[in-house]
Amino acid sequence: MPNKPPRDKARRYGKTRPQAAGQLLQGDATGLALAAIRQGAAAGAELRQRLLAQLPEALREHVTAAIAKPGELVVFVDAAVWAARLKLALAETAPQLAPQVPVDARITVRVMPGGQLRR
Repeated sequence: MPNKPPRDKARRYGKTRPQAAGQLLQGDATGLALAAIRQGAAAGAELRQRLLAQLPEALREHVTAAIAKPGELVVFVDAAVWAARLKLALAETAPQLAPQVPVDARITVRVMPGGQLRR
């Protein structure tokens, strides 16, 4: 007959209570994570500005965000009509966004209605 498992699993795994949210938010790891998020947001805003400088006037106001991923540039627009036009414009003239985006990077255009980036 097998042994019964211990009744108190918290004792078995070494943790007796969960940490308070205040302690988690004040930790060093959280501070580093917030700094990384802020740095990524600033880089995305800079990338968007570089992209807008190279686009035709009609498309500029419809680009809501741009994100550089390894080997890929993701551009967000506010409507599907503008996504199609942006794909054509980017296919004609590849943007020079170095050092963040290599010249041979894949370009993806996504529709984000309302202009809010949801994560």
